[in-house]
Amino acid sequence: MKKEHFMRETHFNEKKASHREKHLMNDTRPNKKLEQQIDFLMNAALQKCGNLQEAEELTQETLLAALHYLSQGREIDNLQGWLITVLNRRFYDRMRRKYRRPSICIGISPDIADEDVLDEKIIAAEEAENVRREVAYLARIYREAIVRHYMEGESVAAIAAALDIPEGTVKRRLYTGRSQIKKGITDMKSYASQSYQPVNLIVGNSGGYGLNGEPAALVRDDLMAQNLLWLAYEKPVTIEELSRAIGIPTAYVEPVVEKLVRGELMRQAGNKYYTDFIISTMEDQERWLLEQKRFVREHFEVLWKNVEDGIGQLRKSGFYETLNSWQRSSLELYFSFKCLEEGYYGTLDKMFQSPQVLPERPNGGSWIAIGMMRLGGYEPEKHKEYNSCRWSGERRVRFEDYGDSRQIALHVYGTEGFPGPCYRESFNEIGLVYPGETLDAMLLKLLYTLHCGYRPNQLGFNPEILKAVPGLARCGVLRMENGKPVVNIPIMDKEQFTALHALCREKWQAVSADSMELLRDFLRGKKQPIPAHLDSVPLQKQYMWATQALMLTTIREAIRHGTLHDGDYDNPGGGNPVPCPMVMVIEP
Repeated sequence: MKKEHFMRETHFNEKKASHREKHLMNDTRPNKKLEQQIDFLMNAALQKCGNLQEAEELTQETLLAALHYLSQGREIDNLQGWLITVLNRRFYDRMRRKYRRPSICIGISPDIADEDVLDEKIIAAEEAENVRREVAYLARIYREAIVRHYMEGESVAAIAAALDIPEGTVKRRLYTGRSQIKKGITDMKSYASQSYQPVNLIVGNSGGYGLNGEPAALVRDDLMAQNLLWLAYEKPVTIEELSRAIGIPTAYVEPVVEKLVRGELMRQAGNKYYTDFIISTMEDQERWLLEQKRFVREHFEVLWKNVEDGIGQLRKSGFYETLNSWQRSSLELYFSFKCLEEGYYGTLDKMFQSPQVLPERPNGGSWIAIGMMRLGGYEPEKHKEYNSCRWSGERRVRFEDYGDSRQIALHVYGTEGFPGPCYRESFNEIGLVYPGETLDAMLLKLLYTLHCGYRPNQLGFNPEILKAVPGLARCGVLRMENGKPVVNIPIMDKEQFTALHALCREKWQAVSADSMELLRDFLRGKKQPIPAHLDSVPLQKQYMWATQALMLTTIREAIRHGTLHDGDYDNPGGGNPVPCPMVMVIEP
């Protein structure tokens, strides 16, 4: 903007000024001095506002304030410094009116040298509200020093004694805290204009849960934990950066981050933190879905022939003959899932020459975490293809010396991609959750109690579990005979299960051998990229969503070919019970 044009604009706005300001504007002496500062003020205002119209208004307000000040007979020794101070304060006034902030006051400390005190702009009452916000975003060690010294009036010596640290350390923390406060206030506009959209993060795992259901339990129903993990995924970040990004003071963020580090979902590197497992978006999860379905259709005979041969042998066993049709379907499904899961993932282990290692985790778990990010509301109707292929790996729960048995165990696969009621919903319906115990563990205890004829209080668990019986009967895990619930899944002894496992092993090794080259060709170019600093993710997890649909697609294709007892899985009416890939093992 040219000086002449700007001064015309200034004179035009005389109508809004006081009579005294009008008189002063006609005095060419102050006008001449101020005119020389217009370019300087406009450049400074543009840097603050990033908008020409707002910069013009801010510059004009600053000039009017200067004219009013001079009209009172005052002198300004450093005109440029005075003007920039007024401009800054007018800018922050605008920001506060736009983004209302809480306020506090911080006084000047008497026992820190002049060069160490918070500068005038920071401690001024009109900036105190900004200070409070910035103090809230400091890391604990800096926040504690600032609060004790400036808000509670403690001396450096007193703080050092209370925290058992040298006085020099206290001064360094105060200096760092003040520097971060100043920087935060300088960056106020970028903070205020920031908009953060929360995500939902589902955490699953390969391997065994911890005693309290880790890792899923570390983030379940904790939206803050989920979002911190997502924000720390792309690169390591400080606590302060996490706090600002999520818009929550560090005092609330720190304990959540500490929980995630203890639970080994996050790692700390110096003063920075990062999420230590792979996270996939819906786009990642659906990218290779149709290609997987096409791959199974084209190579179904090769992929299925060994499993089908194993089912043929299973059907000839004496144990199979003792089962009803529903139990047979459950057994065959369990066998098929086990052969294909071990076969496909065994192929990847050989292909990458690096089997997945399940690290021992806190609270007894041994797992590798997997994150699935959902942005906004999840709409199942938009993801029908994805939902039809959902399944979860084998879950195993075991109790030693339970009841009159040396050991009892439950082996089950999740069939989320099949329609119809799921046994897990039976527990959710009655709102029954035992701290530190999974739904599978509760189910095993219930099945064993019913099978052996115990009363619940004989085995020391809550009889409220019996409320889940109607739901379990609807989904086929139980059946009703003469008004009494009866276990409706295969129940095996240790010898029978050992024989079943040996047959599975023979067939999954054959599946692996026959599918090796087919999968090698199929997986080329289908690895999910991960952040460069993340070195704990096995290759199998980077190819997870290029192989995840293979399992249930193969099972569905076998059902379509009539080689598995289908249980009416895809009945258009829906709501039909679905045999679950589940077996219970009792060792007397």
